[in-house]
Parts: sequence; structure tokens; C-alpha cells
Amino acid sequence: MDMIVHSFRHRGLRQLYENNSSRLLKQDLVERVRGILAALAMAENMQGFIREAAPGWRIHRLSGERRNEWSISVSANWRITFEERDGGIDRVNLEDYH
Repeated sequence: MDMIVHSFRHRGLRQLYENNSSRLLKQDLVERVRGILAALAMAENMQGFIREAAPGWRIHRLSGERRNEWSISVSANWRITFEERDGGIDRVNLEDYH
């Protein structure tokens, strides 16, 4: 069974995922973000996602107060962050780390 994306924090990511609309995203990030979201949705679990991830995504768990979140590098200082719960994905966000 594939992991299910349950919720988004970033409205532009939700629109891309649900309607293939990229109008609320930086256009230079769209193709990479689309690939990451597709890979997340098709993965059976986090271990499989990490194993099959493209080089350069630099997937890692955050620390401190955000230790329940994962981070994936999109480009430069842009990251997709999310929480993995019960085999699903929650609170998917696109963040500028700096």
C-alpha cells in the first residue's frame, strides 16, 4: 500500500498535488517539487522512499522541536518538510530555510 498524503500546510503544494496547478509556486521549483510529491505518494513507506530517492534530495529527519518532521532538499535553501504518521504523510510544507 502506498503512503497517503493527508494534509498540506502550503496551499501551492496542495494545488499542485490535487489539481496539477503550479500557479502558487516558484516556477523554477515546480518540476523538482512535482517529482518529490509523486515519489512520496508512490512509496510504500519511508524506508522505501529513502532507498529510491533521487541523489541530491538529502532526506533527513529534523531535530529539536521539529524532530517529528522530515526534510527533502528541493534546491538551494528550499525544502519540502512533512510529518510521517501511521504510514501517511501530514502537514506537507515548502519552506525557505534562510
